[in-house]
Amino acid sequence: MLNEKPIFFLKETDIYEGNMPEFFETQNLAWVKTLEDNWHVIREEFAEYIDGKKELEQSSLNPPYLSDKTAWQNVYFWNFLWQKHKNCKRYPKTYQLLKSIPNLSFAEVTCLKGHSKILAHIGETNVTMRGHLGLKIPEPLPKMGIQVGKEARGWEEGKVILFSDAQRHHVWNDSDESRFVLVFDVIQEPFVNRKYWMCAQALSALTIKLLDEHFNFFIRLPNALTKGFHFVFSAIWFLYLPIQNRLSFLP
Repeated sequence: MLNEKPIFFLKETDIYEGNMPEFFETQNLAWVKTLEDNWHVIREEFAEYIDGKKELEQSSLNPPYLSDKTAWQNVYFWNFLWQKHKNCKRYPKTYQLLKSIPNLSFAEVTCLKGHSKILAHIGETNVTMRGHLGLKIPEPLPKMGIQVGKEARGWEEGKVILFSDAQRHHVWNDSDESRFVLVFDVIQEPFVNRKYWMCAQALSALTIKLLDEHFNFFIRLPNALTKGFHFVFSAIWFLYLPIQNRLSFLP
């Protein structure tokens, strides 16, 4: 059980000082078994991309820090409860399987090309656990893997790893082939009854990071003023999310 207050990281230089482990155990989670037993559903629905016949579109509003800007591609289903209705309709089998994950707040299928890296970075919050489900894993450690804090792990096709992306982490693919995983976030139990407010605050943190990336605005402000903007953006997202979640014609 998580025993700490929710934290939202407004700057990439922020440091997580909580007590969450780098990696979480998965063996007692029934929904993990469901996902692993049905991983081929996602693999088959994305086969034309995984087999190299097509490339995923780069649709991310929050691309990670990359060794090369063309190295990473993705297809969103949810981004902190902001639902991508078009993709949910386009990949209905994956969408139905994702709906079986309790307290899901984020999901995307991602491709990291060969000889590429996702540089060290943190997520937006400690409220969630992040999961990776291997869809195409060309090589084991040390050729490719993820390091969270001081611990490194590889992926296996059809297997889930869970970690805290509040911890600084990085990913590498030194193979000749692309790596495909399903990335997803699950809201931790203490925060489930406030899920819209938690996700609104995470999207607000993401908004501030994106604005800083393009305009270097918030990095020059006092922390108290940045936190004020964070509250305002959070309130806007909090009002928008429940509506957008239900109305498929909204973006």
